[in-house]
Amino acid sequence: MDTDLGQPVLGFGRIPDALQPPEGTQALLFDCDGTLVDTLALYKSCWTVVFGARGFTLTEEWFETWRGHTMEPFLLAALPDLTPDELLVVEREGLDMFFERAHELEAFEHIVDIARQFHGRIPIAVVSGGPRDAVERTLEATGLDELFDLVVTNSDVENGKPAPDVYLLAMERLGVDAAHCIAYEDSGSGLASAVAAGIAHVRDVRTI
Repeated sequence: MDTDLGQPVLGFGRIPDALQPPEGTQALLFDCDGTLVDTLALYKSCWTVVFGARGFTLTEEWFETWRGHTMEPFLLAALPDLTPDELLVVEREGLDMFFERAHELEAFEHIVDIARQFHGRIPIAVVSGGPRDAVERTLEATGLDELFDLVVTNSDVENGKPAPDVYLLAMERLGVDAAHCIAYEDSGSGLASAVAAGIAHVRDVRTI
């Protein structure tokens, strides 16, 4: 693909050098929560209420450790005695609370601008460890749902992040090689997932 990825498109801010896709990039792969959209404060607020009603106090340290994991290990880390049926009830309660407040969400414009600049030039995907209904609601609430060619979530694979499955599936569906992709992430589990998938260029947006 003969695309000069180093040149910004007029109308958008310059991409920080540390986030610039290298020459020859075939696809841009973005995590959603905490990377494209500032969902973490809202999720933390919702899960604080849901867990607190069941006797678990969510702390900053705990949340930083477990955010980015898929739903089942996240819930069991807080409430290890939940039965499979109870897991579904707690998940639904937390997500329903999140959906009711989705209008509060805001995009990280400096990250979204990367997707905007290369939209229509190379494939762009959301690769999330979250459930599909939550990811889609997040993208819709922030007006980003039309920006991406593909959305792959934990709902599409057997093993969520930090396993590589979501990234492997996204690259398979896009028909691109991991050696020529760049992934943008904001959590340890997400970074581990991208690295395990063999993606050559992995960026931690928290460092920008």
